[in-house]
Amino acid sequence: MTYKSKIIILFLLSLLYNLNDKHNSLFAQVASDTSISRQVDLEQLIISAERTPVMFEQLKRSIQIITKKDIEQLPVRNITELLSYAMNTDVRNRGAFGMQADISIRGGSFDQTLVLLNGMNINDPQTGHHNMDIPVDLSSISRIEILKGPGARVFGPDAFNGVINIITTGKTADQLSVSATAGQFGLYSISASSGLTLGNTSHRLDISKSGSDGFTKNTDFQALNLFYSGTAGKMQKLEYQASYMEKAFGANSFYTPKYPDQFESTKTVFTSARLKTGWKGLAPALYFRRHYDEFRLFRNEAPNWYTTHNYHYTDVLGSNANIWNRTGKYSKLSIGYDIRHEMIRSNKLGDSLANPIPVTGAEGRFYTLGKVRTSAGLFAEESVNLNRLSVSAGLLASYLSALPGKIALYPGVDVAYQLGRYYRIYSNVNRTLRLPTFTDLYYNDNTSKGDPGLKPEEAITLEAGIKFNKPGIIAHAAAFKRYGRNMIDWVKLENQDPWQAMNISRINVSGVETSISLNMEQLISTTCFLKSITFGYAYLHADKSSDEFMSRYALDILRHKADLLVYHKVWQRFSASWAFTCQDREGGYIKYTDKVPEATETPYEPFVVVDMQLNYKSNNWMVFTEATNLLNSANVDYGNVPQAGRWIRMGIKFNTPLKTDKSRKVN
Repeated sequence: MTYKSKIIILFLLSLLYNLNDKHNSLFAQVASDTSISRQVDLEQLIISAERTPVMFEQLKRSIQIITKKDIEQLPVRNITELLSYAMNTDVRNRGAFGMQADISIRGGSFDQTLVLLNGMNINDPQTGHHNMDIPVDLSSISRIEILKGPGARVFGPDAFNGVINIITTGKTADQLSVSATAGQFGLYSISASSGLTLGNTSHRLDISKSGSDGFTKNTDFQALNLFYSGTAGKMQKLEYQASYMEKAFGANSFYTPKYPDQFESTKTVFTSARLKTGWKGLAPALYFRRHYDEFRLFRNEAPNWYTTHNYHYTDVLGSNANIWNRTGKYSKLSIGYDIRHEMIRSNKLGDSLANPIPVTGAEGRFYTLGKVRTSAGLFAEESVNLNRLSVSAGLLASYLSALPGKIALYPGVDVAYQLGRYYRIYSNVNRTLRLPTFTDLYYNDNTSKGDPGLKPEEAITLEAGIKFNKPGIIAHAAAFKRYGRNMIDWVKLENQDPWQAMNISRINVSGVETSISLNMEQLISTTCFLKSITFGYAYLHADKSSDEFMSRYALDILRHKADLLVYHKVWQRFSASWAFTCQDREGGYIKYTDKVPEATETPYEPFVVVDMQLNYKSNNWMVFTEATNLLNSANVDYGNVPQAGRWIRMGIKFNTPLKTDKSRKVN
């Protein structure tokens, strides 16, 4: 590429930045912009971030994948720790070890990120605080795929600002895997998984249990995951999954520092089935999710005015299907539907029920409130792929029962052009919308007040970027701007309760992100001490400051985030990985000391966290030692919510084949 071409590309990116200051696999074998290492030929991968499948070299969006190998190399033991290293992804932890965490992409809020499990929507309509209640253990995950930017025209209104798809391990060799971890603060974690093939069916079962005494008062937890997945058939394949998760944890100052002795327990049941017909991509799917939540403002001794805990459960039933066909030599048309029905029963959220429902396990308590809503969408997308140029344009027409006017349209256009063998530029524009959660609408107590009259959030996002991909080097740079209207946040004036859910007239967010990943052995074509290096940096700016009021979520964006990941050999079978993260957050919080608030707002301070892992690998087993926050640095994700300092843990993993009679037939 010529020097003039580079100048033109940089100019286009700069111009965009300064403007007007589903689906078993989300991306079906999707490729990454910023993976730690790359052992596959990206150009052979089929992408379905659009409705119509395309080859990787025709990709027109910013997509990242975290592979199984990445997971094994990183010093992480849960999904939230893993996602904290993703580029331009903000993970704000409350509970330790992933008990509760909020995740957002490109400066959005935690309610604006769609989370999928094997392509199925598992977002919780009660609140985005529960979206990371993902009923699988880290050991069950094959890869995680991240779409950055709006995906409403493909996945519906939940995909406001990004999509995260958790892909579990599919059909594997018949084997048994066992792992165990122990560490400071009474930490323990044990897991086991088994894969088995019988005739034309495959089965996988994963079980995990973990717990800790907590790194400080009221941060203890217990967690259990059960996950089953299977397939049946050859030409027409039925894929199904069923899972159960329960968690109970000390919620130290989670929702208000006035009463730090909080406690929460949740349970999640999820099941789904998808039939892959093999005909023009037709694969209808059906899924169901139930989530229980019990929140106690006072875990132990409660004052006389406190009469009951908060009890909620939500049901979600959904279905979707997609079909595509060629409309010309270089074009494809994809059409389909998506239906989702959401219901909540609660003693805190919704409208009065005619017949109260008893709360299981809580004698004398009833769900007295409730609400239902339905969304149904029809979509169409045309994709054209010429020699160097790729274009896709689509529209989702969505019926939303809770939306004034009922109908919402989500158009979008993506364009990409291959400049040369290794360079590719792309640009896209998409419209998106998000409905308020039931918490946004109805929550009401001494410290927080919802608003049943909240309007949906709306946004239009522009993005342009460039990608470089050759053996041993993967690089990516992008600039974007999101024009947001009626954005939802919980706000208040300093030292004045309560927090109130409110539509902020406009919040426009601009950002740039860049990353480079080096596979050293591919670059020098031989083995070496240093295996891989990945560096990523993201900058965000919101044109609405928090000077007028305190923002609980929407304005506390990560202004700067930089990640450096290094994997290297130590000696023979010993290897080590290092993760360096630097964060600088906008906004601030009212600091409490002994339950008494200070007079002025405390700004969030920048911090650096270093994590490491040292492991020894043999053919069938691995022993590892990990340290998170190795430098024991003080850091705050949410004001007044304590974060763990240095945490050391050790563990072992073991795999063994299962000898089965492969000729056995299933009746």
